[in-house]
Amino acid sequence: MTKLKEGMELSILNAAEELFTEKGFNGVSTTEIALKVGCNQALIHYYYRTKANLFQKVFENKLRYLMSIFDIREDNSLSFEDNLKIRIESHFDAIAKNPKLPMFILNEIKNNPITNELIRQTYKDNIPNLIINLEKELSLEIKAGRIRDISAFDLMVNITSLNIFPFLSLPIIEQFYTMDEEMTKVMFGNRKHEIVTTILNSIRVIKD
Repeated sequence: MTKLKEGMELSILNAAEELFTEKGFNGVSTTEIALKVGCNQALIHYYYRTKANLFQKVFENKLRYLMSIFDIREDNSLSFEDNLKIRIESHFDAIAKNPKLPMFILNEIKNNPITNELIRQTYKDNIPNLIINLEKELSLEIKAGRIRDISAFDLMVNITSLNIFPFLSLPIIEQFYTMDEEMTKVMFGNRKHEIVTTILNSIRVIKD
């Protein structure tokens, strides 16, 4: 594939990602995607055949992106807590760069039947290894008496739910508070700090 074709394929994917995230699968047409890219509709069908195939590529990329944050390479010079802090903050920052992503995923799960199979397959391909690796780290910390007994699954659910909630609740918060971009940025920075503190305190062993 030539660089020109690769560039066009990526432009279509990027435009589709932006539109799907904003309006959902049912709210976007291939005509609208073509207009945003500045190409004809036939090119979209040439590269992706159907809107469903294009959506599947976008949805899978988003899921894999969020999950890959948990799989960052550890710095062996840092403690378990410091490495976990990096994971939590990286996951939060990844969502902050895509603040509409949590609502997009939830809406598509509710309204688009094809997403359920995509989620199952994507998690099947990625989650088991993440769980196994994290379980090994947790086991060492638990045996050393530095953290309480907690499963990797429960820890990942705790982190994910706490990180996602500020972005899901933002429309509600904005109904009660007048917030400009800088205030929102400060709020998210505070939330990230609080989430890290909450998670770390929740797993530490309390010594008498």
